[in-house]
Amino acid sequence: MLIGLFEGDEPSGLAQLTRLIGLARLQGAAVRVAYFHSIPRDRTDRHDRVIADRYREMVRIEEAMREDVARLLRAAGRPPVEVVVRFGAPVAEVEREVETFAADAVAFAPGGSLKARWRTWRIRQRFASACGVRLLVLEGPAGARRATEVAMRPA
Repeated sequence: MLIGLFEGDEPSGLAQLTRLIGLARLQGAAVRVAYFHSIPRDRTDRHDRVIADRYREMVRIEEAMREDVARLLRAAGRPPVEVVVRFGAPVAEVEREVETFAADAVAFAPGGSLKARWRTWRIRQRFASACGVRLLVLEGPAGARRATEVAMRPA
């Protein structure tokens, strides 16, 4: 199972990450966490001098996400999982990651923003015709259910 985290949806996705991993493990699935982020811009100071170019920013973002996921899994007492960070258009990168990992299911927990709902719709449209790939969307806030309860619906 591929678990997707998206730029802008980090709070909701990270809050549900241990539940999604637990669900995948209950089904006996291999787990891979993919973080999808747009290509960052160069960081500049107030005088337009480049402080960190986009490649350094990509490395910083990747290291921060790997550490966030590792910290969450250590706190939950779960074994580590493979984490990959993909930069580019989220919908196209999800498709590439599904092909690379040969995933049969993609799960994610989108935030409540209009952008997150739009992205969910676009991913659903992209994979509607792809047979063999299930989309699962984890709904609701992390604290709304007990830790053993997972409420999911097909996308």
